[in-house]
Amino acid sequence: MGSAVPADPNCITEKVRGVRVLGRFSRALDKMNKAVEYIVAVMLVIMVIVIFLQVIFRFIIKSAIPWSEELARYLLVWTSFLGASIGIKRKGHIGVEAVVQVLPPGVRTIVSLIANGLSMVFFVVIIVYGYKILKVVSIQLSPAMEISMAVPYSAIFVSGLLMLLYSINSFAATLKNLKEGM
Repeated sequence: MGSAVPADPNCITEKVRGVRVLGRFSRALDKMNKAVEYIVAVMLVIMVIVIFLQVIFRFIIKSAIPWSEELARYLLVWTSFLGASIGIKRKGHIGVEAVVQVLPPGVRTIVSLIANGLSMVFFVVIIVYGYKILKVVSIQLSPAMEISMAVPYSAIFVSGLLMLLYSINSFAATLKNLKEGM
């Protein structure tokens, strides 16, 4: 009869440290996502108020607010991009679930890792080109509000970064579950 080989304490320590780091990272991202959700809600409320005021001013007072459409447009851009990052965090974007659910659990996990990896590559591209766009538009001013065009265009960069962080967390959690299942 063979004797049991004692577990390597260094290996166990590394696993515990990895789980702690992933847990802290996940909790930090959860807090960041709550903040993003709050920011999106505030932006939506401001957008509705500005559009409502614009309608009142245009049709009742007969004088338009010159910056209202521009502000509403930029708020819509920001809420759309931040909303996309919230969708990544919640795993709320559309997918081909019917095909994935038919696969065995191990293959499903591998497909999830591949999809997450490809998404991360796409988000890196968004970040890189979002940054390049910022360098070009930062000297331009918006017509009505006269703010730097970097303000609305930074939504691309910021959301790309958020989506990448959420995807890294999802990838790491899936990888951890895969290793635990082995």
